[in-house]
Amino acid sequence: MAEVELSCGPVPRPADECSGRSRRLTIVVGTVLLMIMMTSCSTLGPDTAAADGVATAFYRAVHDGDGIGACTLLAPATVEELERTSGQPCPEAILDQDLPDVKDVLDSQAFGRGAQVVMTGDVVFLSMFDDHWSVTGVGCTSRGDRPYDCIVKGG
Repeated sequence: MAEVELSCGPVPRPADECSGRSRRLTIVVGTVLLMIMMTSCSTLGPDTAAADGVATAFYRAVHDGDGIGACTLLAPATVEELERTSGQPCPEAILDQDLPDVKDVLDSQAFGRGAQVVMTGDVVFLSMFDDHWSVTGVGCTSRGDRPYDCIVKGG
């Protein structure tokens, strides 16, 4: 049987040599596509359950009178703004705020590096810092088409 010559480039080559190059190219392309898909899937959407957990933990700490615990869940700019406007350290200032009595998460949305957690009596805003959510606004009420008005917020 005669060996068929195929062109795998500018110079004709034996069929088995082309098939080996083709197989290697297919493996390389497949591996690259798999890596792209895996990294894309890992960034499809932020974890709303984690944001819910942080919002719930924040309000649990406030309810329990744990100012230090509540402040550890606030974003750095939020801590700075709270301390600046209250004239007190965060653990004292956060407990002095007139925050609503909150119990349950009703809904949450995450978009990019931000999240909104709707709770009974409040809307909590969070941002992703490194690998964790931090609270950027609490005690927030809607003002229609304008930005929310929050009792505690970052600068």
